[in-house]
This record gives sequence, structure tokens and C-alpha cells, in this order.
Amino acid sequence: MKTILLSFLLILTLGGAQAQTRISGFIKTPKGKAVANASISIKNSYDGASSDSTGHFDFTTFEKGKQVLVFSALNFDKDSVQLVVEGKLMNLNLLMKDAINELETVTISAGTYTTGDAKKGAVLGSIDIATLAGSRADVIAAMQTLPGAQAAGSESGLFVRGGTAAETKTYFDGMLVKSPFNATVPDQASRGRLSPFLFKGTSFSSGGYSAQYGQALSSALVLESTDLPDKTTTGITLLSVGGGVDQNIRYKNSALILGGYYYNLAPAYSVFKQQQNNFIKAPEQGGGSIQYKAKTSNSGMFKFYAAYGVAQLSLNSPNINVPSSPSYFSNANNNIYVNSTYKAYLNASWKLEAGISYNRDQDQGLMVQNNYKRTDKLLEGRATLTHYYGRLSNVKFGAETFNTGRAESLNNLGRSYTDQLSAAFAESDIFLSSKVVTRIGLRTEYSSYLNRYNVAPRLSLGYKTGKDSQLSFAYGRFYQNPEDSYLILKALDYEQADHYILKYELNLADRLFRIEGYYKDYANLTKVKGNQLDNSGSGYARGFELFLKDKKTIPNGDFWISYSFLDSKRDFANYPMLATPAFAAKHTASLVAKQFIPAISSQIGATYVFASGRTYVNPNNPVYLGDKTKSTNNLSLSLSYLTHVFKQFSVLYVNASNVAGFKNIYGYQYSTDGQNRRAIQPSSRRDIIIGLIMTIGDDNFVR
Repeated sequence: MKTILLSFLLILTLGGAQAQTRISGFIKTPKGKAVANASISIKNSYDGASSDSTGHFDFTTFEKGKQVLVFSALNFDKDSVQLVVEGKLMNLNLLMKDAINELETVTISAGTYTTGDAKKGAVLGSIDIATLAGSRADVIAAMQTLPGAQAAGSESGLFVRGGTAAETKTYFDGMLVKSPFNATVPDQASRGRLSPFLFKGTSFSSGGYSAQYGQALSSALVLESTDLPDKTTTGITLLSVGGGVDQNIRYKNSALILGGYYYNLAPAYSVFKQQQNNFIKAPEQGGGSIQYKAKTSNSGMFKFYAAYGVAQLSLNSPNINVPSSPSYFSNANNNIYVNSTYKAYLNASWKLEAGISYNRDQDQGLMVQNNYKRTDKLLEGRATLTHYYGRLSNVKFGAETFNTGRAESLNNLGRSYTDQLSAAFAESDIFLSSKVVTRIGLRTEYSSYLNRYNVAPRLSLGYKTGKDSQLSFAYGRFYQNPEDSYLILKALDYEQADHYILKYELNLADRLFRIEGYYKDYANLTKVKGNQLDNSGSGYARGFELFLKDKKTIPNGDFWISYSFLDSKRDFANYPMLATPAFAAKHTASLVAKQFIPAISSQIGATYVFASGRTYVNPNNPVYLGDKTKSTNNLSLSLSYLTHVFKQFSVLYVNASNVAGFKNIYGYQYSTDGQNRRAIQPSSRRDIIIGLIMTIGDDNFVR
């Protein structure tokens, strides 16, 4: 019996020894450097070991058949290999690649400034835009403090590197916004229609942007909306000119957000007298919005946004030809915007993004004795597929179609046009290494109204010159339909611009420095010759820009400085010759500073903007646009105080513009005979807004 038992134990021991497999080897980098303290194990088992200082590892396993060996280490990419475990000794040589450090990886960034607290290379955070002195929480006004952008002055829009306001297009979650600005007043700039609190990130591209975006000769402003709110909250905003309320209702995997607002500038205009216009009815506006957001899977997100707004005003503006008889103007505006998007990863390497949007903007009123009405519309559908391959590379395919147009009338006369514009694009980001990347793209469009195709190539390169620095180059051809005011008269050809950009960037943890040079070559611009329209216009824009942002030098504070030099000339519209346009100041500079004072829970901010003189038409000067205004200056201040009202977290703030009272002049309007002129100035010399923002249900604040 004893002999039988010993024999049985011996068989078990020998059988167990034969069932074990010894796995050993070395783990190193592709350059042969040992990886110490790496974890190596059989997936879904407890069998494994750690590598020593030489990269050597050794362990045994009872697993059999096909197995997955996984290995990982700090600062390295996790990896795995498949093995067939058969009880025989296995000697392995494993390779580990350095983990990709986002801050140390080259990016496609020539001509582009990103914002958002979680964005790599971001130059402005979400709080920057909301608290920027002088911007009044307007995304467009905040962008005007960045290199390449010009202060709007007496016109609405974002003017970039010598381009008109119409050459900058705004995108909401990838969808084109037809009318991103509020209704305008003659010779006055209006603010953006979209609230900055809708968005978690913004990409302001002053040139050389992705093939995903078209119909913009100069710039693309890409806005990315927020995802699900963290919790159910109520936001109340009280201003000296009105107020608003937002209700966030958070469910398990979705959220419903309702909002409404009302503003009336009459009280402000009674205190700050208007310099140019005599308002009969001061600007008044109101509206509401609804959002629904749902997380459909681990990677899927559905978003719906709809907003409706109305505004009205009336005024008497000076008549330079007959000073005793001012010109009457009234306007009633209503705007509808709907945006619905969906995005999700189909699997580990494919991502789908799709959307549909609709925008209708209508103005109607009275000019002197003439009734006018104008309606702009845009219906868009878009879909994009992205395939990720390698460690960083991807290729993107997409298509979109726009049904767009305008209808307008004056008294009993009317006219309209409609265009079906369809586009397809393909683009690939190819990372040759973590230090070298190239983006190659191609976009093609067809316009049913113009009855023409275009093909636009795009190319960008990035090279990492050091741990914190890189060089970037971008080239692109860009096409755009002429403005609606021209197309409603005649079907023309695409306008065209070629961009060349070279940039150097030093991006440290708390400091960012950029210097960028560019050249833009315009062709096929719309020209007005008497009663005729054609595409014989041309022009150029060239210059360089500097940007410095510092969050380290001043404790609890930060500042940024931007400077732009612009040399631009055009022969377009009704210009009789090549000339520097009135919207292109040669020198522009901004200084923005913020300081948080913990002792009094307050933040103070200041924004100073300088622009050299702008050209204007003087009929008494034989040189077209040969005269210039004096330089303009604006110093704005803001103060935000963090407190509690009725035990609810609140922010009390004051925002004052042009506190020094600079007398800025944007140009001059001349009488028909050229004998009299009137300066075009801001609506008021200075103004102040006082506000209280109360959040019910959330006590968090991120400076």
C-alpha cells in the first residue's frame, strides 16, 4: 500500500512538472535599452513576473494552448503577443515602445489657435473667454485679441489677415452656421449670436485649415459643444441690461437643458449717450433654446440644439447730405437655428460623425420710406468616417451638402436665388514618428447655381525641434462662393485664395510663445464695374504675428500679448485700383491680463487693444483710400467677486470698456459733393455692464 501511494504521488509530481511551462527572456526598447520593472503576465491568469534592471524576466505557468502574453511599464505603451504554450521552455525577446506623451508629440498647428481647458496647446481656456475684460462673454470679441484678427470697428464679423468678415465662417459641431451674428445697426459692430457657455472648445484657424471645412477664404472658427452636465443645476443671470435663466436637468445617461433670455438696452443708452444715432426704440431682444444630450454607448453621443431669437430696434441716423433731415431706419429680426449631431466609435479603429442643421435668419423693416425684407437660409447634412491606424495616424473621409440661398424685397420688388452646394473630402494625418507629422488633404465642391466644380488641395507639416518646440508649415487652396448680395444678382465663379504659412512654437507647461509668417494670394474676387459683375478681382495679404502667454510669472495671474503686422492690398468690389482696404490695419496689438486675489475672492482683468490708422475714401483725394485715420486705443477693465447669495454660489461682476475715454474714429462718411464729412465712431465713448450670475445646485468654481 505504501509503495502504491508513493508511486501515485510520483506520477502526480512528474505530471505536474510536465504541465508547467517556463517562460523567460528580455524586454527592451527598439534601440536595445533594457526596460526595468516591466510587468509581464499571461492574460486572465496569475502567472507572470517583473523584469529586473537588465530587462530579464522568468516565470512558469500551468496554462496550455493559445495564450496572450501582456506586458506594460511606466512611460511605455502597453502591448501583447500571442503564444502557443506546450510545456516547452520559451525564450522571448520583447520590444516596448515609448508611451506617447501628448505634450511632447508634434501637432498640426500652423495658423490654428485652440481653446478649452482640456485642449492640447490651448491658448485660451473656457474661463478666459467668459471673464475677458471688454469681451462681455462674446466668443468673437475674445478671438479678436489673438494674432491675425482685427478689431471689428464699425462692421460686424471676424476680420482675419486682410480678409473680409464674409471670409470667416463659423462651425457648430462641424456644421456651418449661416448667420452667427445678431442684427446689425448701420456703422456699428454687433456681437456674436452664440453663447460661449455652449462650448467646451474652440479652434480659431487664421489660415491653412483642414479639408473638412470649406467655403471660407480666410478663416474657420470651429466651436465644439459641451457634453453632459455633471449634475442638475439652475443658472440665473441678472444684468443691468436684462437677464436669463438656464435649467440643466441631468438624468443617468442624458440631459435636458432649457434656456431663455431678455435684453433691453434702453436703460444703458439713457446713461451712456449714443454718439451717432438717435434711437427711437433701443435694441431689444429675447429668445429661448432647448438642448438634449444622450450618451448612447461608451463612445456614442447624440446632441440636439434648437434656438429661436427675436430682436427689434428703430433710430434716426445722421444724414450727411441733409443734416436737418435724419434718415429713419428700423429692423425686426428673427432667427432659427437647429443643430443635431451623432458621433460614436464603430470599433477600436473606426469613428462615425454625422449631423444635420438648419439656419434661417430674417430681417425686415423700414429704410427712410422704403419697406425691405431679407431672408437667408441654410440646410446642411454631413457625415464623416475616420479610420485610426498605427499609433497616431488616421485617415478621414467625408461628404456634405448645403441647400442655401437668399430672398429679398424692396417695396413691391423682389428677387432670390437658391444653391445646392455638395462637397466631398479626404484627409490623412500621417505620423512618421512622434516628431514628424504630415497632413495631406483634398476637397472638392460642386455648386448647382454656379454650375462649377472646384478641387482644393491642402498640405501641412509639423516637425518637433525639441521637447517643447516645433516648426510647422501649411499650404492650402481655398474656394468660396461670392457673397449673397452678389449672387442674388448674378451667378458668378468661385473666389479663390492660396495660403502659405510657416510657424515656430515653444510650448512650456506655463508659457507659450509663437511666431508665424504667412502669405495669401487672392484670385477671382468679385468686381463691380458699373452695373456689371465679374470675377476679375485679385489681391494679397502678407505679414507676421507674435503671441506670448504666461501663467507663471505672476502668482495667481496670467497674461498674454499678441502683435500682428499686416500688408494687404486688394482690387475687388467697387475698387478702381489695387488698394489697402479700410478693414486692414497695418499694426495690431493686444495685452490681456488677469489677477485672482484669494484674500477677497476676486479676480480683476484688463484688456488693452491698439490698432494703427485705417484707410478711408476721401473724394477730395485723387488717391483711392489714400487717407488714414488716427490709431485707435481701447482699455477695458473687469472685476469679478465670488460670493454666495441666498446660500447659492454667485459671481458679481463689472465690465467697463474704454475706461480712458479714447476718442476712436473708424473712418469718415462724406457728402455727395465732398464738402462735408462725419466721423464714424463707436456707439458710445464708454459703457459699463453690471451682472450677477447665480448657480443653484453647484458650489464649484474653477478660476
